[in-house]
Amino acid sequence: MRIGNLIIGTRGSDLALSQTRTVVELLKNKNENLEFAQKVITTSGDEGFLRSPIIGTGKEAFTKEIDNALLNGEIDLAVHSLKDIPNQDEVRKSKKHTMIELAAFPHRESPFDVLVSKLGGQTIDSLPKGARIGTSSVRRNIQLKSYRADFKVVEVHGNVPTRIKKLRNGDFNLDAIVLAEAGLNRLGINSEIDEVISPKVILPAVGQGCLAISVRSTDMSTKRIVKLIDDFNTRQCVSAERRFSGEFGGGCNVPIAALATLNRGIIKLEAMVARSTIEYSPVRNGGDLIVRQKISGSAKSPARLGKDLALRLKKSMRARK
Repeated sequence: MRIGNLIIGTRGSDLALSQTRTVVELLKNKNENLEFAQKVITTSGDEGFLRSPIIGTGKEAFTKEIDNALLNGEIDLAVHSLKDIPNQDEVRKSKKHTMIELAAFPHRESPFDVLVSKLGGQTIDSLPKGARIGTSSVRRNIQLKSYRADFKVVEVHGNVPTRIKKLRNGDFNLDAIVLAEAGLNRLGINSEIDEVISPKVILPAVGQGCLAISVRSTDMSTKRIVKLIDDFNTRQCVSAERRFSGEFGGGCNVPIAALATLNRGIIKLEAMVARSTIEYSPVRNGGDLIVRQKISGSAKSPARLGKDLALRLKKSMRARK
């Protein structure tokens, strides 16, 4: 660690920069004497690579270059959207056996998805028959089509403000787009939201709404500083979700979803899986391809809950073949 000046690595998107400012503010609230410098790092995901929805493709598209900078000592910590981080152990080894640790999960923002409509004021139910909806997520795609088979789901990418602007201007030729509520909240543009979509319609992505702060595990000084903003409830919930996802080898473009909540020492975990996740074949439309189940148990064993629910869902999916 550089004395008195921690260097934070981040992507350069509006959302990533906003998330980094949030983390800096949280850390300074714990120690006002801390000083930070920001290093913007372009990732392959930012350059438009690895867009395939095939399982296992693009898991590190938004993290690899930042991880390398951390391992090489160019930065002291990194700010990520948790759903961009591959589902591995929270301590990851590099080829040189240096380790990256996810040292803190700050308090979670909203995990839910939202609808932004071209005309404004519309909802999932009020959209016209055959409505064209834009999303970059296979998870959203399959759940939207399961809820309303008439929807035409179109793949779109880009920064959140850019997507909204193109929707309003008609550049996308879409009726609506679906985005993460947390992103619009962090950007201060939640007035654009027409509907917060019920998790009964679209169950969120694993880790959605959660930030993750990574450090070198050997950098004890930085680790101690970062751990001050770790939120216990968030950590336990996302640990259950990520263990569930890890059982399927899940990246951010795999058609699975999970949401955990913690109350009075009990975690409730609900998850969704599409048959293509098991079969490794193209996604076919139809509600019978989706299975959702719930589980609950002690917050002391979040990983066990995630694994148990994954095993149940795998069994259910195979029973439907």
